[in-house]
Amino acid sequence: LAGSQDVAAAKRALRPGLLAARRARPDADRERARAAIAAHLTDALTTAGCVAAYLPLPSEPLGKDLLRTLAARTRVLIPVVTGAAPLDWCLFTETTRPGQLGIEEPDGPRLGPQAIADADAVLVPALAVGPHGHRLGRGGGHYDRTLALRGELRGPARDRLIAVVYDDELGLDVPHDDLDRPVTAAVTPSRGLISLPH
Repeated sequence: LAGSQDVAAAKRALRPGLLAARRARPDADRERARAAIAAHLTDALTTAGCVAAYLPLPSEPLGKDLLRTLAARTRVLIPVVTGAAPLDWCLFTETTRPGQLGIEEPDGPRLGPQAIADADAVLVPALAVGPHGHRLGRGGGHYDRTLALRGELRGPARDRLIAVVYDDELGLDVPHDDLDRPVTAAVTPSRGLISLPH
């Protein structure tokens, strides 16, 4: 337990600086990053029949234009926060409403947490990603619980779990413990899609 508390404290210490750096990034840099990431992921996900993504916050390197592009050719699942549980899912829609945490969520029928098993690839939000796929999220644990459920539903086969980050957020030393679910790849504006070893 003490080890987990140490990891949680180390994560809490890292987040403010990373969040501040994102907020300080000029809008033009964000737009360039989103365009580059959209191009990389549009190419990488051409054969996906279903993609789990998320509605990005204004400071994030994922753009809504990519979601629209993907939704024109495949099913795109968007998460809905339901408390301390795996995420629920909806199909991507342009209409949204404020969710439990004040973050916009899709205004459509809920598909249930098990819908995550349908996705051929999962785009995962992250503030930073380590060299072996450990990611720093915002601290709610929603994706760790969701990716654990996905692993139970899909079995041990290699997965496509792709963290979306800016260039300088990849390769950082990310504290982690046994509850953290590593991603298998990351995408950045300059480096494109990179597979990560476990």
